Parts: sequence; structure tokens; C-alpha cells
Amino acid sequence: MTVGLSINGFIYYAASVPNQTPPVFVCFDVRYERILSFITTPKEVLVWKVYTSLIEYKGKLDVLVPTNCLRTGSSFDRFDLWILEDVTKHEWSRQSFQLSLSLPFAFRRSQRMISQGTNKAGEIIFSPTSLPGPAQPFYVFYFNTDTKSTRRVRIHGVADTEEFWSRHGLTGMCCASFSPQHHDSIAFL
Repeated sequence: MTVGLSINGFIYYAASVPNQTPPVFVCFDVRYERILSFITTPKEVLVWKVYTSLIEYKGKLDVLVPTNCLRTGSSFDRFDLWILEDVTKHEWSRQSFQLSLSLPFAFRRSQRMISQGTNKAGEIIFSPTSLPGPAQPFYVFYFNTDTKSTRRVRIHGVADTEEFWSRHGLTGMCCASFSPQHHDSIAFL
């Protein structure tokens, strides 16, 4: 039901059996190559299923759920962060946040803004799932849960010119993926 997320040697992902019990999170122990547990979740956690984002936040599994997409269908400015407090006891807590601006959210994957995780400063990162189109700027948004502030960062050189699109033969929709902890060093040069 979701993309898996690796945290400290365990992979977490949502799974379900059609027309059976409610969805659960599976905790897979990579070192011993076995399922450690099936974690029950509050029904609100997987209400969006593929529209939810699994992230690591402060060393714990968190599920980010946009809260007002059903009403608007095209953007969201609020989200719930469901935190798995205890893996063995299946205890969850919830924090609700209000963004200072609305982020695009469409039911079509090509027009969606999702969370890719957090950076080392603890900010939640939101990025588009696809490039915006020829000669349009590419933005990544950072939300600080402590100060409740959102900052927008334009990434220059990411398909923001017609020349880039034609040089690389890009046409139509192009998926974008973002790695929140990646950084380059001149040592690689």
C-alpha cells in the first residue's frame, strides 16, 4: 500500500489483505530477514493509503497525512503527523500542523506535492512528484515544526529552461525524486 521506509535496520510499509482486516504496518527486520511485527494503526493513518507519506522524523516512523484534500481536491495547507511512539505496544500519537501556504495536491500523481522526508535540521521536506514543465521553476518547500514556518527554495537548473528540455529530449510528464539527506562534496570531483 505504501513505499517502504528503512529506519535503523528495519523496513516499514503498509499492507492489507483485500476485503479483510484493516491495513497494518509491517516491520521487517533486515538483519534477520524476517517480519518482526504487524503494527495496528488508527484508522485515520491510512485513510489516504497511497497519498500518505512515510518519513523518519526524530528517529521514529511517522506518517504524514494531508487533512483537507478531500474538500479542496487540488491543494492542502494542513496535515497530521502520526508518530509511532512504541513499536511493540503499537502506540501512536498525532500532531496537527497548519502550513503558512497551500501546497499543490491533485489526485493525479503528476500534479502532487508529497513529503520526501526530513533534513538534518528536522524540517519536513515537500517536493513535487513531477517536473512542472518546460521553462517553469522547480521549488522545494521546508516546514519547520518548531517555528511553524515554511520556506520555499527554488532549485535552479532542474528543467527550468526550454534548452534543458530539448537537450535531454524531455516531453510531457517527467517524474521527480528527491533525496533529503543527499549532499555532494567537491571530494567527488
